[in-house]
Amino acid sequence: MSSIEEILKDLNPEQREAVTHGEGPLLIIAGAGTGKTLVITRRIAHLIATKKAKPREILALTFTEKAAEEMEERVDLLVPYGYVDTWISTFHAFGDYILREYGLELGLPPNYKVLTRPEQFIFFQENLFQFPLEDYRPLSDPTRYIHAILTLISRAKDENVNPEEFLSYSQERLASASSEEERREARVEMEVARTYHAYEDLKTKAGFIDFGDQVVLLLELFKTRPHILLKLQDEFRFILVDEFQDTNFAQFQWVNSWLPETGILPLSGMMTSLSTSSEAHPSATFLDSKRPIRIPGKSFSPGTTARHEPSWILPINSSE
Repeated sequence: MSSIEEILKDLNPEQREAVTHGEGPLLIIAGAGTGKTLVITRRIAHLIATKKAKPREILALTFTEKAAEEMEERVDLLVPYGYVDTWISTFHAFGDYILREYGLELGLPPNYKVLTRPEQFIFFQENLFQFPLEDYRPLSDPTRYIHAILTLISRAKDENVNPEEFLSYSQERLASASSEEERREARVEMEVARTYHAYEDLKTKAGFIDFGDQVVLLLELFKTRPHILLKLQDEFRFILVDEFQDTNFAQFQWVNSWLPETGILPLSGMMTSLSTSSEAHPSATFLDSKRPIRIPGKSFSPGTTARHEPSWILPINSSE
């Protein structure tokens, strides 16, 4: 049996179609246990075996180190040669790799340190009285709200909201407030926004970045240095994203910004709810009108499980 026959072995017709899909965006929508990750790994092997792509031209992204290791092991069994040149990684690990290569373009020191969440807390605590805090630094327990503030900052980065945008929003809310309660809420938001700004300044001066920066700084790099994005688009011709529905908005923008005019972007996504009616219910990542997929493409289900009816076919919508 040839290596290609081995790669396609035991796949159902839908899975086989996804694995052998040519160029152009592809969105796979299916429930748990339908073989989405199997399709991703077999597709990587098929691209290499058919010489449609060199191993180093393939980038596979997922969300946990464990998932990345599992995907790597599956590919290793299918393509026991040269696959190590294929990038199989989490979003954040790949972002860190790119920032190590090109971070100087953004003013990052070459030896910057990525703060873990406990290290973020310690850093914030050590600089507590350099932040413009009042309501969120009570005299009786000054560190009470550190975790909450860091969580809010992390959430802002997940939505790709920078300190200036957050501050502008809170200022607009204060200006439009019509009651004392609304003014108080806006002032509290402004306090957090200014703290977010101070946190970023202090972190930059210390040569630190945090987990969220590994995505939002990459977006900034692509926006301000388009020649780097073009270089990477040429370097990684095939991008495969597992569990696409789990992307936050910043990660979604990252994927969307990567698409060239004739992008090659197979995506695997799991529907959050499957229905036997004429209407399917995918996760918000697929349906949110603020998150359009720029380039039309093909979409289908790779199969069924004992737990679910067949997944429904949904188009990849282009932006209007």
